[in-house]
Amino acid sequence: METKETYKKKLEAQLNEWIAQIKLLDARAQNAEAGEKLRYLRDLDVLHAKRREVARKMKELETAGDDAWEKVKVTADDVWNYFRKSAAKAVSSSK
Repeated sequence: METKETYKKKLEAQLNEWIAQIKLLDARAQNAEAGEKLRYLRDLDVLHAKRREVARKMKELETAGDDAWEKVKVTADDVWNYFRKSAAKAVSSSK
């Protein structure tokens, strides 16, 4: 069974990886032509919103008691999975 601290570190590492991908998309958006730039910006808006949601879940995880953290973990996993899929889709469609 995964401990709260181990899970938190795993989420932080994953989040840092995707923040790097978001920065890459941001740079591509800055250099894109108008039509493509709009698509990048829409994707980035979604990714930034999901990144904030993941950060909120991480804060919940930090403050959750030992009994409650498993519940927070389940919702954090759901949010994380959505974020991961959205980020992967945005990165792959920008190549």
